[in-house]
Amino acid sequence: MPTDPVAAWKHHLYARAGRRPDELALAAHALYGGPPDAERQTDFLDFFVVEWVDADGWTEVEHAVRAGELPEAALRWPREARTALWVVDGWEGDLVLLRDVRTEAEVAVLAPGAQADLVRRGVLRARVLPDPHATGAASLRFSGEPDVWDPMSVIARMDLLRQWMEGPEPTLLDHLAALRAGFLRQREERAAWIAHFGQDELVFLDAKDMERRLAPFVSYLNNEHAFPSLGGRTRAEAFRANKGADPTIMQLQLGPTLTGPGRPGAIYDEVEGVHFLPAYGELLAHLRGEAEHPEVLRFYLDDPGITRLPFRRAGRHESLARSLGRPEDEPLDLLLAPYKPPGGRAAPSVLPGLED
Repeated sequence: MPTDPVAAWKHHLYARAGRRPDELALAAHALYGGPPDAERQTDFLDFFVVEWVDADGWTEVEHAVRAGELPEAALRWPREARTALWVVDGWEGDLVLLRDVRTEAEVAVLAPGAQADLVRRGVLRARVLPDPHATGAASLRFSGEPDVWDPMSVIARMDLLRQWMEGPEPTLLDHLAALRAGFLRQREERAAWIAHFGQDELVFLDAKDMERRLAPFVSYLNNEHAFPSLGGRTRAEAFRANKGADPTIMQLQLGPTLTGPGRPGAIYDEVEGVHFLPAYGELLAHLRGEAEHPEVLRFYLDDPGITRLPFRRAGRHESLARSLGRPEDEPLDLLLAPYKPPGGRAAPSVLPGLED
């Protein structure tokens, strides 16, 4: 077992990853089109535990922190990891000064003893991670061994960048970064929802009741709730700091589907995010055998924009089975298969923000 704390974290994460062969296979296919070769194995595992987002919207690092196996400081890895093509601009002591070939962003990475390999104008493909135990300019480290090319001209660097961009890695990394940010926002927003309403699922009396109860929440979400990802600031405070102006006051307006007849509902699910549902009270009453609303059931079954989520939330499906002429003990997913395909992996679903 490694004695260095960061190396020990990786050792633990690799062991966790080994218990998820199906997810590893999906990640390898997305990155390489198949299993990684022996030379890429460690780099692939670093990618998987730090940057890959699973079907529930978590990285392996986040799973380990949630399970109490790693400290919260480890969350800096998925939030601050950067994999890119870099050009070496020079050295300051043991810090190598790098510039992202694609974005021109600059970083300084602690790499003692690597001066001979990382020479000025050399190019490398590397993953950079923060060392959670370090601060300031010396807090970044390489994750594994970089792929290094000899010094190149600007034209040669651009050609190498083009070749890299034509491969699967940059697009996949951008997609995963957006997923991580989206799921982080979703989880923080859901926490605000539960802090305000006391639960993640609501049924309203009617559309007016929905507007009346959601309007104060929108104000709370933007002006009162402190978001960890914003350094404990509210969204309005962060907006003022970034824009130098007060945000526009947001007015909540329901669409025509939600203002129709029935008792609308809302769910802020941990994985699927926020869903606003017309006549949700009637659907629940039908599925739970408390009332008959076959027209609402048919609407929910036929609408491709409605997932399996509201059916799962009902907790019972005997009435659904009877309505479909199927055995009452048939599993819910089998009942819904002709109407609600499983689809792909979940994507974040969040509320509009001050800048949206």
